[in-house]
Amino acid sequence: MESPGSMTGSMSRTIKRINLTLITISILLVVLLIIGFVFARIFGVLLQVFFISIIVLASLLIVSTVMLIYALSTALRTFATVTDEINPLLTSLQHSVEMISQSVEETTEVVKDTTKSASQTATTISSTTRMATQYAVGPSVRAVGFLVGGQQMLRVFLGKGRAKGRARRRYEDRRQQQMELIELNSNSKGE
Repeated sequence: MESPGSMTGSMSRTIKRINLTLITISILLVVLLIIGFVFARIFGVLLQVFFISIIVLASLLIVSTVMLIYALSTALRTFATVTDEINPLLTSLQHSVEMISQSVEETTEVVKDTTKSASQTATTISSTTRMATQYAVGPSVRAVGFLVGGQQMLRVFLGKGRAKGRARRRYEDRRQQQMELIELNSNSKGE
């Protein structure tokens, strides 16, 4: 089976071949007519040849008119057939478009509802988080901070905290430096 593109190409070649054949036949007829008129003039029967030519042309005109009427009636029947075939297709297409339009509207409504639900869920989560921060996490952090601060304060006051340990280390470091300085001074005087 041929593809639509190759069918169009073969039909185009056929039409070109027919046109070429018609043009060739037309040229041959005109040449024959001219030769016939020249011979008719030579033999003195030009007037009778003209009358015969007019009768032949009138006959061809009648035949071509009948063929045109037949072509017109065929075209009208084809147009009626196409119209009869296209109307159900257009009805079906219109029905399909209505179904698609209805489906799009339903989908749009579902998406709107889903968006609204997601927005409500996000608002609920935000409110829950804010409430948990205000009433659970915030006070818990403050209470733990207060307890840890109070514990450190008690350690400092009772002498077990870091403040006393740091002071003792500083005292020991200063004492070590002073001992080293005394030792250096005694070494430098003894020399």
